Amino acid sequence: MGRGKVELKRIENTTIRQVSFSKRRDGFFKKAIELSILCDAEVALLVFSSSGKTYQFSSHDMDMMIRRYRNEKGLHIMNNHGVRNIEVYSRYGQLLNMNQLGFPSS
Repeated sequence: MGRGKVELKRIENTTIRQVSFSKRRDGFFKKAIELSILCDAEVALLVFSSSGKTYQFSSHDMDMMIRRYRNEKGLHIMNNHGVRNIEVYSRYGQLLNMNQLGFPSS
């Protein structure tokens, strides 16, 4: 017999939310480790908790993998003002534009 479906919405109770975060984080990291071992994949995983703590796993050197990602995505390219382009995401994973960050549009 399978498990029931979990409704995907924010857990309001802070204690239950923290326990769920810890368990799911551990499972997420376990899957990342399995993927890197079983499939010989290079895996880098960063998790930021709502309390501001950072958790990370990398099958290889994390800095090297981040540089490689930025290079392949073209995030090293300068914009018209001589400033590096960056992608900024909100707490909820939405890509923010410059106006939402308080910068005037060019």
